[in-house]
Amino acid sequence: MKSGSSSFAVGLTCGLIVPFIWGGWIVASRFGVLHALTPFDVAAIRVGVAGILVLPLLFIRGFAGLPLWKGAVLSFGVGVPFALTSFCGMALAPVLHAGVLTNGAMPIFAAVIGYYWLHELPARMQMVGMVLIVTGGAMVGGDSFSLDAPPGQWLGDLLLIGAAGCFALYMTALRRWNVTILQALIAVPIISAAIYIPIWALFLPSGLLPLDNFPPWPEIMLQAVYQGIIASFIVVILVTRATRSVSATTMAVFLTGAPSLGVLFGIILLDELPGPLAWFGLVVTTLGMILAVGRRSNPRELL
Repeated sequence: MKSGSSSFAVGLTCGLIVPFIWGGWIVASRFGVLHALTPFDVAAIRVGVAGILVLPLLFIRGFAGLPLWKGAVLSFGVGVPFALTSFCGMALAPVLHAGVLTNGAMPIFAAVIGYYWLHELPARMQMVGMVLIVTGGAMVGGDSFSLDAPPGQWLGDLLLIGAAGCFALYMTALRRWNVTILQALIAVPIISAAIYIPIWALFLPSGLLPLDNFPPWPEIMLQAVYQGIIASFIVVILVTRATRSVSATTMAVFLTGAPSLGVLFGIILLDELPGPLAWFGLVVTTLGMILAVGRRSNPRELL
């Protein structure tokens, strides 16, 4: 009994840490694309560092039995397309928009993809939650169309919503194909890096490649550690450990706190203070996300 209580406490602690990391990821990404690095650079650091770290596993295990085409779909969902839509969106839109629009839109995309791919019909309470998400998102994103909005902020909002669609595809594919964590950890960074790094080095705008104007090393290390290690590996391990003890539904509820934490970190670190309507939209969206979580399959199936 004591061992079970200890295991639950460890899982609960892991689950409570994840929203802080996720909220910090939003701020770290926004910081990166606003300074010396381009969104393309941050994406390259993310997949490049992660690809190097899993390269020994590739030599030992290959893709761990995962077909290449399935790995490509997973890489589309949480690899370069997700990274580019997220980072390009964050270069144009503030932290609040990144937290609310991406995290809020994920349950909606997941419900749509799940309906057509898994033949799952959302429960009534989930539908109510999705309505609240759309309402809160409109409150948050409405200022993108005001006369004093920064140029291109509306495009940033669309890109952030697109990132939610990519991630929802990834999560649905995990369930549909019963992908193991090891398979995803190997396939996503390797396939992403193999395709993207040459394209980035040869064709895309970069603040990282010109040696005569090299960015500060602390900025590069921040992105390397946060994108390539924390976001790509540690979060996966923490989520997996937490869901073994507190269930996937509880873990999903924990993640609804990420937008609020991202906004808090954005105020402290980036001096981005939302307006009153945006604050209210954040509350409405967070409530909608909690309702839209619904019941999830047990992630032990994925291990």
